[in-house]
Amino acid sequence: RAWWTRWGADASAAAAALVIEMTPEEALRLVQGVGWQGYDVGPGWYGGNVLGVPRLELPGLHMQDASQGYRTMFDPQVGTVTAWPSLLALASTWDVSLAAAYGRYIGAEFRSKGATVLLGPSLNVHRVPRGGRNAEYLSGEEPGLGAAMASALVGGVQSTGVVAVAKHFALNQQETDRDSTDVYVDERALWEVYYPPFVAAVEAGVASVMCSYNKINGSHACGARGLLLRDLRGRLGFEGWVM
Repeated sequence: RAWWTRWGADASAAAAALVIEMTPEEALRLVQGVGWQGYDVGPGWYGGNVLGVPRLELPGLHMQDASQGYRTMFDPQVGTVTAWPSLLALASTWDVSLAAAYGRYIGAEFRSKGATVLLGPSLNVHRVPRGGRNAEYLSGEEPGLGAAMASALVGGVQSTGVVAVAKHFALNQQETDRDSTDVYVDERALWEVYYPPFVAAVEAGVASVMCSYNKINGSHACGARGLLLRDLRGRLGFEGWVM
């Protein structure tokens, strides 16, 4: 049985019960990251770190990149990880069973290194031919392919007890000026072209979604109520957490 079942019959009930038991100081541990000083991460930390609450046996989060394998952060880690094919290479196989196996194997490697959150898969449908992260995006140019592969890969990763993170929601199509690019798109294009891989990931039970760097129709994605509340929470029914 999962550790949290003593707090509630389902995850939502357990989370509510845990929050009630926390002191304000303990609750604050869950909404801030640790381990980084500027652009440098301290020895022994992961790419992202959230402290747990030992008194309540609530574990911390150890988040690590991602889509081609465990990202080495320190010299002693070099040579100790698997260099997996890119997600675009995986997509080119059109093999859903292979995507599921990829997820299981990469999830197992992350878990063996103490990581509890894999910061992937990346699911954006290609729009800019020279997009700097196109090789990282599982969908290629085809949302239907991305949906099928995303569902399988997410299921594979999370079968190992490691959290998958669907990213970048949404429309993170290029790296150049990614923090200031404003993408204007209508509802039909969103739902027919750019959302399907994320819809499939949510339906597969993905635990977390990462919002994107860019603006969408004038608003930064990570602060866009229409994107995150209306579409992701409301229409897609996503119940996990957004980072």
